[in-house]
Amino acid sequence: MGVRTSLLAALGCVSVLASAPVYGQSLEPCDWVASAANLVSPWEENSRTYANGAIRIALLDTGGEPVCCSRHLLILSPDPEYGQACNVLSFGQGMGYYEIFLPKVRSSYDPARGLSLVVPVGQFDPDTGRVDLGRLSAVVVTINQATGQVTVE
Repeated sequence: MGVRTSLLAALGCVSVLASAPVYGQSLEPCDWVASAANLVSPWEENSRTYANGAIRIALLDTGGEPVCCSRHLLILSPDPEYGQACNVLSFGQGMGYYEIFLPKVRSSYDPARGLSLVVPVGQFDPDTGRVDLGRLSAVVVTINQATGQVTVE
């Protein structure tokens, strides 16, 4: 069992990740990070759709570089002006997370705000070379299809 698989199993015990928000995350328009070459395979396991397919998210990995933070989240959503918006969720511009736990993403819908996704993420622990289990957090991304606005809370 790989490190990332073991961590997913460990996360099965953690149910309240949303209580620990992540600070410093960034939501940027798609750039080189969103390259199709960075989509993590198999796609059917590393992507999700919402709102009857109008909203899609997919796990990205920039080839393991930098080792500490190569995971990002691709977010495709409706944009009333342009048809489709493309954004990338990262820890900071060009700097990802050590891990994004896609199977643990939770969604909710509020007609006034839109679709909210709670995305569990893990940071790199330089002492162990793995996810810092003490710093597991969640990023909340809200997507309003009516306005096209995508925000991080």
